[in-house]
Amino acid sequence: MGQAEQQKEKRCFEAVYEEYYDCVFRYAYTLLLNREDAEDVTSETFIAAYTHYDSYDPAKASVAVWLIRIAHNRAVNFLRSAACRKRADMPEDFEISDERADFTGASDASEAVLRLYARLSPEERDFLNLRYVMELKDKEIASLLGLPEKTVNKRYQRLLAKCRSFVETT
Repeated sequence: MGQAEQQKEKRCFEAVYEEYYDCVFRYAYTLLLNREDAEDVTSETFIAAYTHYDSYDPAKASVAVWLIRIAHNRAVNFLRSAACRKRADMPEDFEISDERADFTGASDASEAVLRLYARLSPEERDFLNLRYVMELKDKEIASLLGLPEKTVNKRYQRLLAKCRSFVETT
């Protein structure tokens, strides 16, 4: 496929933004567990994506995978930053409060999931996000993380067992 055909397959960036904003926000939120930080990471993600959209190659990755890789890198950078390290750990009585009622605070189940996420490491949350928030297939996740597909599947099995044990002890 030539460069001209690849460029035709690209949608205008505004359409990409409209389609993937909520997905990128949910990914960032479930990784960072803080609305303001997730909004910042989401904004940074789309600014970087817009800046480099001309170099995006649909033959290498889907738009979703490309955006999530950017969001992942931004979130990891935030988690490593001094601003994040100064932040106190989430209190036991942490409340879910978010104006995005379609995502958080929508039900007791949403709150239970976020409480479970709070007990996981950022890496574990990220791993679950790729499958359940971004709805990526094992093959896409393996490609994104540079792992064999079987390793991805085994990690999910172990992580889901860990989550079950958390639920059973509460």
